[in-house]
Amino acid sequence: MIEKIITESFLRKTFLKEIPETFCLHQGQILTPAGAQFLRDRRVKILHGGDPAADTAVSRYVSVADGSTYTEKPEHLTQLSGNKLVPKNHPRIVFRGWLDRLQAEILLLQKQVINNGDLSLGKTLGELLERCRAILRAEVVEEYLEACDFLGFSESEIRERSHQPQKYFDVSHLEMTAGMDFTVLALNRIRTLARSAELSAVTAFSVAGDNERTDIIQALNRLSSVIYVMMLQAAQKKNVSGVEMDNRIVDEIVAKVMAQFSDVQSDIPVELSARHVHLSAAAVQKLFGKELTPIRELSQPGQYLSQERVRLIGPAGTLENVAILGPARGNTQVEISATDARILGLTAPIRQSGDIDGSAGLQIVTEKDTLSIEEGLIIAARHLHMHPDDAVRLGVKDRDLVRIRVGDLRSVVFEKVLVRVNENYRLAMHIDFDEGNACGWVPEMTGQILADHD
Repeated sequence: MIEKIITESFLRKTFLKEIPETFCLHQGQILTPAGAQFLRDRRVKILHGGDPAADTAVSRYVSVADGSTYTEKPEHLTQLSGNKLVPKNHPRIVFRGWLDRLQAEILLLQKQVINNGDLSLGKTLGELLERCRAILRAEVVEEYLEACDFLGFSESEIRERSHQPQKYFDVSHLEMTAGMDFTVLALNRIRTLARSAELSAVTAFSVAGDNERTDIIQALNRLSSVIYVMMLQAAQKKNVSGVEMDNRIVDEIVAKVMAQFSDVQSDIPVELSARHVHLSAAAVQKLFGKELTPIRELSQPGQYLSQERVRLIGPAGTLENVAILGPARGNTQVEISATDARILGLTAPIRQSGDIDGSAGLQIVTEKDTLSIEEGLIIAARHLHMHPDDAVRLGVKDRDLVRIRVGDLRSVVFEKVLVRVNENYRLAMHIDFDEGNACGWVPEMTGQILADHD
């Protein structure tokens, strides 16, 4: 099969053993700008349809959603990377907007503190700015983001100082008030923007409970901890610590900073399940004409995220770039959130996976074909996967309904969580994005089963 879009990645794989003198671009194939640059850098002559007289490549824009090509970029679309176009409200574009806002706030404060003569804080804010730019660069060019130290401290030292401010800064944990120093308040604003950028990254990169860019999410999580230490340093300098808080609130703040380091045996990992589709074997062939292409294993053994994506169409709207999970199943099933259902203009029942009788239908669209299903659209009911050993340890059994508390500062008790026990399962609770927003979900968040379950 001839590759339709010739990307830099495709060329690197094709030229793994040796670099040829010429590369033939067949009729209908599209060479991306990055791919063209890759060939130019290696002095590979581009032949159009085998015609050596053509010595220039025609680059066109390509819509990620449906493969449509454009000679000029439409106003309603923007570039995701290279010549790939997406809507301007695409989750990754929204994430970039939050990073842009975060950088703008850091620059404003940096300008102010330098004008006030605080060159040391100005330099530290410059480090924060460079880290934000590194995060954005890693996201845009799709490169791995390496970890780094801040403030001259290692990650463990930052954690120690954020937990024991009285010991290191002679101030209490900060309870924000309007009477505090302006610098402390401005840093707190930057910290909240870093948290918003982190949550936006979770939305942009989460697929069926897994996350494609844990490096970026972890970097933003660490960034908010660093900013909190900077707030403590500023409070120490101005000798303002706010009002002493009771032990319960202090514990909640510590839990928020320390959530990713929790390793309590009774804790249950909580994972977000983004909208996704399970296709039958027949549906896979109709929509793609080939088998699904696995690109990453998911948290539950045997499940994987495929390279292929689809568009969902309802009476009121569409959902673009929806993930497909493999392997193929007996029946086609689409799992969305209640918010997604409103966008589509459909009423989807809350069901456990596999229970699709009498559920809603919709259209599933690819560049190749359209599949209309009469039923199969559901809002997946929250559930808890576990191995039999976990069931014994936690005192539950298959098909039990349990109550699980999730979160810290915005904790939520989820009722009637179905326990699903299987030798092939790994311990994890699955909730959708609406439920994740309700409890303030962050990566590596955990929950606890409450004693009074059914």
